Amino acid sequence: MKKVKKAFLSCALLVLFGYAYAASGTNSGKITNLRWYEGHSGLLVKQEEMSDLGGCGRADYYILSDQHPYFDQVYALILSAHIAEQPLSIAVDGCLQGISKIKHISSNK
Repeated sequence: MKKVKKAFLSCALLVLFGYAYAASGTNSGKITNLRWYEGHSGLLVKQEEMSDLGGCGRADYYILSDQHPYFDQVYALILSAHIAEQPLSIAVDGCLQGISKIKHISSNK
């Protein structure tokens, strides 16, 4: 019985400490790449000086969900900034398909 309890506690601790908690943060810089891939439910955005702000395990892209209520407007802002080589401030919150999910964008000049 002690072995079963010990094994259960070990598994519970592994699950507890191995769980990836969603995080949030902000990054500023120029957009270096935009991608639309079949199988992803949004626009993939690559930016200078990226990090895994959402705590999702990936720091290569952020994702703008195609279900975002202002998807068209935010996509236009990102595309305009990319073409003009103007930096954007991107705030992410949590994950979507294992990628940090874009929540807010701001543009300052």
